Amino acid sequence: MSYRIDPDLEFISKASNDDLLLLADALMYKDAKHREKKSPRGTATLYLDDKFEANYPHNMTALWQPIAEELQKFGGHSGVNWIFRRNKGVLYREILIDVCKRQKVKNVNYKADDISSIENAFLQKTVELAIEKMSESDRRELIDGLRNVEALGDQLKKAVISKEGLLNLVQLAFKQGGFKSYILTLQVVNGISKAVLGRGLSLGANAALMKYIGSFMSGPWGWAFAAVTTVWDIMGPNRDASLKGVAIVSYMRKKMELGL
Repeated sequence: MSYRIDPDLEFISKASNDDLLLLADALMYKDAKHREKKSPRGTATLYLDDKFEANYPHNMTALWQPIAEELQKFGGHSGVNWIFRRNKGVLYREILIDVCKRQKVKNVNYKADDISSIENAFLQKTVELAIEKMSESDRRELIDGLRNVEALGDQLKKAVISKEGLLNLVQLAFKQGGFKSYILTLQVVNGISKAVLGRGLSLGANAALMKYIGSFMSGPWGWAFAAVTTVWDIMGPNRDASLKGVAIVSYMRKKMELGL
């Protein structure tokens, strides 16, 4: 095993089995069809790990280091650099900065900002790209769903929101953090889950969380996010895996910070 000790990834050792399974599958498989056929990406190696067969998919905690290693390797898989690294990947912060630059994320100080701030900028840009790809009717449906989210407050319920207003709302949510940014992050990862597992995230057991989310997990978001992930896929399988991996790790960090 060639996992590089990484303080920004160590926390996933305490993540839930479902979250680690989603991360593992998003790295190994392009989509739900390939997962069903057990046809991993050509550069995936996680399924070859000595501990994989005995622990997948029911004891993913035992695989957290091989999963982290897989993400590090996809992030560093770039020709000559890969050879010089002797089959070792790169640290998470470098992967995160790379995907941010490729998505043209702005207003980020890559040297000074902490990891959560950079992840927020990445997630905000991803949500904005999805909104840009929505039709007007889909945006209206999304706004109606947002009005059911208790965490966003009463002001939204009375507002008449345009596309620009919706984008401003997204920016405000990520600036304020907490549940406001988490419910939007959920939509990103719910889209990945649908694409990779063929189903959305399971949140039914968490009554406290559902109180804040309302009916927001349904609606047009999945289609809009599918359009964004299509763009990711065009970048190549390693970039696609890195982008999905970063989105899921960002979600896992937010979830843990909120104690969910």
